[in-house]
Amino acid sequence: MSFCLIFLNKSNLFSTFAAKSILIITIMRKFTLLFFVLVSVLSANAQALTEEIVYQRLIARKSDPKYAEGAPWDNSYKYTNTVKFMGYKPGNCKGSGCFAFMMDMMEYCSNYGYEVEKINASYNNLPKIRVGDGVRVKNDTHSVVVLEVAADGHTITVVEGNYNYSVHWGRVIDLSNSSAGVTYITSFWPNVASGILSREMTPTTRDVTIFSLSGVQLKSVPQTEMSVSELLNGLPKGHYIVKEGSKTYKVFNRSN
Repeated sequence: MSFCLIFLNKSNLFSTFAAKSILIITIMRKFTLLFFVLVSVLSANAQALTEEIVYQRLIARKSDPKYAEGAPWDNSYKYTNTVKFMGYKPGNCKGSGCFAFMMDMMEYCSNYGYEVEKINASYNNLPKIRVGDGVRVKNDTHSVVVLEVAADGHTITVVEGNYNYSVHWGRVIDLSNSSAGVTYITSFWPNVASGILSREMTPTTRDVTIFSLSGVQLKSVPQTEMSVSELLNGLPKGHYIVKEGSKTYKVFNRSN
């Protein structure tokens, strides 16, 4: 009888130990998974947000049936903010029609990572405009999202919802013309500098060559750690083609 009791006690102890071990392993696995998820998110956010990245995210949506040219989009379409938007906490700014489209596109192209601020504007007092900004036009009755900014700094190419009850890509608007009726800008760019994406990254050594839009080589810097914005410094304001390592893309130089 004693032998059996001892055997049962050992069995119970083993079962308890095994159960606790399984629980500990399960908890450790969950925390390990959470750790890797956080690392992945931080790594993704650690990439510098540039106007080229924002443009590519926006233009990629053109192939999505929901956002394609001519896709239906009227005031029945609603959107609620997931980041702080014009002072409203997430979930408290609800838009419809063109405003919903603007909110949707702006949060998407900035990877849902930054607060969006409202900046008052008028045709003779325009703030610096960047790709991904939202612009309220037609005397505060319509919203558009900036795809490109011309060298003059005020002529923009836009994508918009609820334009003739549909999505439209490529309309050009001169915001310095009073007929545009610009009233304010919505922008996440003021917060990019203060967010996680502004952290100093380990400089990457690579070859950088800068061309004019006509293909004339203007600068060629081998094995440099300087940023593209630093290399553009001194060149006139405007668009340039940059070959950076294996990447080639168009940039707009605003440094001058």
